[in-house]
Amino acid sequence: MTGRDAELIQEVCDTLVAAVPGGSRRVRLHVWASVVVFRLEFSVGTADGQAASVETPPELTGTLTELRREMYAPDRGTWFSAWFDLRAGEPPEAGFNFDRDPRWLPDVPAAVFARDLESFPRADEYIPRWLRERLAEAAVARAS
Repeated sequence: MTGRDAELIQEVCDTLVAAVPGGSRRVRLHVWASVVVFRLEFSVGTADGQAASVETPPELTGTLTELRREMYAPDRGTWFSAWFDLRAGEPPEAGFNFDRDPRWLPDVPAAVFARDLESFPRADEYIPRWLRERLAEAAVARAS
């Protein structure tokens, strides 16, 4: 991870904290990402254990797009999904999925993964089986 990666992760965390009501005990963000589409799932737990209804800050998509670009490693690609977990009184945590099927709900067309691979190429050894299957599916759809 580079210094810029850490800055962007902190920017995501700061944006989340600024968007939630004071006294929130836990903030979670799940991200499914591609160059074509993003899905964000944002949840907030209040001090009394209730779930708060909070709108996802729209600026997160731009920051997360830049974070995917910054975390791209030639041959290895970039992440497909990520999570951020902020708990009161604890350091923030984040995780990034470079290799496992991100399991979009609802599912996205296979062409989304093909387009993502064009933007963030991977060496053959870094293309997991599930992604190969989706790329083959996209090729069949494109040919028909």
